[in-house]
Amino acid sequence: MDLPETGTDGEPADELSACPACGNPPERILDGPRLRPPHQRWWECRACRWVGVLNTHSGRLQTMRRLQGDGADCVFCGWEEENVVSEPFERDGERLDWLVCLACGRSNTRRLDRMADPD
Repeated sequence: MDLPETGTDGEPADELSACPACGNPPERILDGPRLRPPHQRWWECRACRWVGVLNTHSGRLQTMRRLQGDGADCVFCGWEEENVVSEPFERDGERLDWLVCLACGRSNTRRLDRMADPD
């Protein structure tokens, strides 16, 4: 999803006026104990629990999925139900996703499974 709003220098705006999932105004997730990269703007909708990140380099707004169960708890900071993941993507023949803790900001790429080698 491309973010249509732009700032004065042609960069994405710091405000997201409506949640892409339900239309309610989302809230900016500010930095926790660990600073997030400056090119990432994180948003959360309290009405529908949507979470997304805007990469200001590309202007793309990426929806993240909340995890449930043991996978939702951060192994770094211990906060419960704060992990979110991106949609799966492929890189170097592997299927991956990007896991991020909303509380501490730590993230890593996870291997989901190996892609089948072409014959």
